[in-house]
Amino acid sequence: MGERLPLRVFPLAAFVVLALLAAAAPAEWLRAFDWVGNAVCHRIPARSFFVAGRQLPVCARDTGMFSAALLGVISFTWSLRSRASAFPSRPYAYIFAGSFVAWAFDGFNSYWLLATGRTLFYQPHNWLRLTTGAFMGVALSAYVTAMANQAIWRTADAAPVVHSWRDVLRLIAIAVFVVVIVLWRPDFLFGPIALTSGLSVLALLTLVNGLIALVAMRQHGRVERWRQLILPAIIGFILTLAQIGLINLVRAALTQQFGAPF
Repeated sequence: MGERLPLRVFPLAAFVVLALLAAAAPAEWLRAFDWVGNAVCHRIPARSFFVAGRQLPVCARDTGMFSAALLGVISFTWSLRSRASAFPSRPYAYIFAGSFVAWAFDGFNSYWLLATGRTLFYQPHNWLRLTTGAFMGVALSAYVTAMANQAIWRTADAAPVVHSWRDVLRLIAIAVFVVVIVLWRPDFLFGPIALTSGLSVLALLTLVNGLIALVAMRQHGRVERWRQLILPAIIGFILTLAQIGLINLVRAALTQQFGAPF
């Protein structure tokens, strides 16, 4: 955050290029995202969206959450003029807290039906899972951006990442955009939607693992230039692939051994 314009625009430009390529690519080329989604999501068909006859990499709730989180982080890299590192202040934090409560409440209500076969408060719907997930995702993007700036930069700015209603409205617009696109889900958008949700899982796990690598290298809070993040990012990505592979192996073993429904 807070770099020259070309650097700030790069994540958005890269995402647009990848989305266009995903729209043109055969669906079979995107199967790797199913493998990624399988590591973090139950992928129950009844709780997932299908586009062009193909199941998306993650369930309805995770499609909203991960997609909106990725787009939210990209919007912060483009819009922030400094390396803001403070969490959203009041009253904006209350909006994000409400998003979390709605996400958790709907998730609990949905899980109750799965676990007991009985409706608790209301009948769960995929559009509700998607919506609460999307608003949780944009809230998550604000806190992820702040924590990343805190952990990375020597010259982190103490300003909050969200400091106006304009910032909040931008995040709300991202959440609404995700919901509308996924509910619409024309066949030609399978690639971009699958890419967005799958790439978000990879990006967030790489960020976490990259920060762990940064701490292990004793460089946390000492980074001054973007190029200093190349090695931690590579390590984080390798760890992420290993982590996803291990989770998939364990999940496959448990499913085969115990018939676990996940």
